[in-house]
Parts: sequence; C-alpha cells; structure tokens
Amino acid sequence: MPTFVLLLNGQEVNRLQGANIPGLENLIQQHMPTAKPNENRATPQEKSFLEPLLSFVDQVAQYEDEVAQMLALSLIPIEKLRETAMFDGKENQYELAKGLLRWFHDEFFEWVDTPKCDNCNKATDRDTHSSGTPTPQELSDGANRIEVYRCKDCSVYVRFPRYNSPSKLLETRRGRCGEWANCFTLCCRAIGLEARFIMDNADHVWTEIWSDDLERWVHCDPCENVIDTPLMYEKGWNKKYAYVFAFAKDHIRDVTWRYTFNHKAIIGQRTKCREPVLRNFLTKLNLRLQKNLPKERQELLKQRFFQELVEFLSPKLQLRDGSEAENFGRKSGDKSWREARRELGEHGLNQGVKKITIDQLIKLTENELKSKKFRLEYDIVNDTYKRAAANGGPDEIIKGWAKLAFQAKDVFRKVENDWKKAYLCRKDGFSSGEIAWKIDLSGTTVSRIEVNLGKLETFDKGNILATVCCGDICLRVPADTGKIAITDIQNADYLMVQVQFSGGTGDIAWQQAQLFRNSLDEPMKNMLLIEIDLE
Repeated sequence: MPTFVLLLNGQEVNRLQGANIPGLENLIQQHMPTAKPNENRATPQEKSFLEPLLSFVDQVAQYEDEVAQMLALSLIPIEKLRETAMFDGKENQYELAKGLLRWFHDEFFEWVDTPKCDNCNKATDRDTHSSGTPTPQELSDGANRIEVYRCKDCSVYVRFPRYNSPSKLLETRRGRCGEWANCFTLCCRAIGLEARFIMDNADHVWTEIWSDDLERWVHCDPCENVIDTPLMYEKGWNKKYAYVFAFAKDHIRDVTWRYTFNHKAIIGQRTKCREPVLRNFLTKLNLRLQKNLPKERQELLKQRFFQELVEFLSPKLQLRDGSEAENFGRKSGDKSWREARRELGEHGLNQGVKKITIDQLIKLTENELKSKKFRLEYDIVNDTYKRAAANGGPDEIIKGWAKLAFQAKDVFRKVENDWKKAYLCRKDGFSSGEIAWKIDLSGTTVSRIEVNLGKLETFDKGNILATVCCGDICLRVPADTGKIAITDIQNADYLMVQVQFSGGTGDIAWQQAQLFRNSLDEPMKNMLLIEIDLE
C-alpha cells in the first residue's frame, strides 16, 4: 500500500496511505497557499466601460491619413493663418491654433440642431425625430447612426447621417459637437499641429493641441470658438465630470484633472472602474501604441506625461487669466436643447450676472496732442480698430473689439455666416448688455467732437440707447443716423460713448438690437468713428 507524505517548506505536514485519488487531491488543496486575486483584472462591468475607448484609438488614426490631410490643407487658408501666427520670425503654435479655430467656427463648419428640409429649406422640428437605417455608402463613411426628421410644411422626410469619417466631414461641413471636433482635429494635424481628440463622460468632445512655447497641452473647443479655457465646462456649463480622456496617434491619457477644480469631489464620482484597473489598461494600451516608435519619440512622450502629472497636482494650474468663457454657459446649439442638457450655466439663466469692467481708458499720445487731432475707427468685419497716426506714419491697428472698450457687460461680436453679417449685440440669455468707450481729455481744450456709430439696428421690440457725454454735455445719439457732433465744449475731462442693448421677444431677443451691423463682403457702412479736434 503506497504512502504519500506531504512536505511544505521542508517540513512534513500530512500523509496519506492508499491509492485514494480524491482524498489525495483534497489533502493537497488544503495545504496549497491561496492565490491572490489579480487586482488589475477588469470585471465584466469594468470591461463594458473600457472597451469602447478602443474605438477612439481607431478614430484618431484617421487623422494621420495623408490623403485626408492633403484634402483638409487644400481648404484651409494656411498662408494667412501662418502669417498672423508669426512672432519674431517664429511660428507660434498657440496663435496658429487660435486662428484655425476662428476660421473653422466662423467660416467653415455649420452647426445643425435639426436639418433643413431639402424641398422648402425650412428647419425641421425636433419632435419629428426618428431613427433610420444607414445605406452601404453611409456605413463606409462611418455613419452607423441615422437621424430622420419630417418637415411639417411639406411632409418630406430628411435624413441626417451622423458621419464619423473626418474626410467626409470636410465635404458636408456640418454637424454637432462630435462632427465639429472630429473634423477640427484633422485640420489641426493637416497644418502640422500635434493634436488630441478629447471625450468626456458627459456627452461632449473637443480638441487639445500641443504648444512648444507654453510647454503644455492647450484646450480648443471648435463649437464654442474658445481656446485654453479648460474649466469652462465645469464652471460655465455646470458639467459634473468623472472621466475625461485624450486620444492621440501614439498615446492615450486620463486628463480629467485638467477639466475640474474640485479634485476631491471627482475622486468620489469615479466609480465606473477601479483606479488600478484603469491605470493598467492605459499602460498596456500605450505600450502597444508606442512599441514601434523611435526612442526619441518615446522619451519625448514620457517627458510630456510627467509634465502633465505635475500640472494635475494643483487645480489652480488650470485657471486662465482673462478667459471670459469660463464663466458662461454653452453657446452652440438651440437654447431649448442646451437647457434640456443643463448646459446654460448660471449666467445663461440670468443668475449671478457680474459686470465685466475692462477699464481701458484711451489716452491721447504726444503726437496726437501736438497735431491737435484724434481719430479712431472700428471695423466690425475684420474686428479691428484703426487709430490714425498723427505724424504721417502708419496707422495703429488693434485687433479685438474689447481691446479699447472701457466697459463691456454681456456683449459679444456675432458673425452670421449664413446671412453674411457681423455686429455687436448682447449675449444670449441676458436681458441687457452694455459697451462703452472712454477717452481721457484732461489737460486739453476741445474745439470739436464728432461720433458716428452708424445706424442703430433694431428688430421687433429690440432697443438700443446710445449716449455721448463730454464735459457738461450729455446727448442721445439718433438711431437713424448714429451721428453726434459737439462744438460748444467746456470743462471736458473725458469723452464717454455708451451703448445699451435691451428688449426683444422670443428666443432670439438678444439678437434684435445690433450695433455696427454690416455685410461681410461689402464696403463698410456702419462703423465706429470718433474724431476729436483740439485747440
């Protein structure tokens, strides 16, 4: 009869006599150490969270397609963008991205709430929405989802394929945030910017670009035409984030900490996947994406990764100076749609509105004082001021309507690409808006002042009140001409030109009082002109 002796670490722990196989197996199992569970193994629920991320890896690979990049480059005004991005003979990537963002938002891509009817060109209604079956061609262009709407006027059904091919989007040039970010990221890659496609857990996507000058990744939202304002979604839109991921051609990163200020609260909301499992998944995926990269590129990615980790340590590092968009809700999309998504933010609901005081007091230069002449123009189409040179030299050009404003409250520059118009008006969701220019005249004697605001355009019940104050004189600007001339001036320490927007009805009430309204492709008719003659 055989005898089986069990040894553990050189010591006998048990023995068994006889050929009892089940008994022997049971004895061995009793003394075998229990294997520790693999902490990095994903549960079925965690796999359902992680596996969809792989589709974005395939998506960003499309941005590296040479044909797609060449097609995008043929549509982008690259020479103009590079010219405006040059500083001291060097191209600034931040300014290049900023220019691309502005062109893409204002001139190239179109937002779609509901598609227009092919028959009567009227917008279809959201309540007619249904789902359709994609055609083979639509599937080949990445449109796995088809929205179908019915025109209530002529009963025509309108298909809206949600294309996921960035090349196809260069052709259609329309969509919602998914299409916008997808196509914009391709455009970034086409002009040589390192770019990442960003997705969150709250149904929004955008882009990041790498800036050598800033040595960090920079947030870019093409739908909103906003750059480097990562806290806009949490502070302005009231988004509650748990996960935000960045996808590039050779890496994927968890960048949640760039887009939230309250890190402690976010940790408690990250319940979809255990942190060790998520880290293990991202590490393995990055190793796979980088295994064939040159050593130099691998080292560069590692260095940038460490820089990001340091940046994420402090929420204060995500604050940006002078970023007004951080405090406001979403602008893109129909108001009822934004409200349903709760993305209007507090300011969009007219709560907690604060006045923005720029305090840009315009002071006369020494040459202007010598020549006894001051002249300032503002061109709404190009969004530039021109300050006339008093010594025969070149005029000074200042970009941006807010740069010389003394005060601005809930006002912005609106560009209508469909109607080819541009103007200043109050922001959506606000009952009033205000802008003012102030010129310091202290120590001077003024003989004549002329102010021309152009026609003050109002629609329906919109109102504009424009006033010009200088010394003891304060006059209302007539709405039909927009012109005021003052000659009898005494004790003038400053000239103040002030415009207030109010009134209007319905969802576009904010749009029914307009300043400097002008066609984008015709000579300027309505513009700011301020002339001052000194004695």
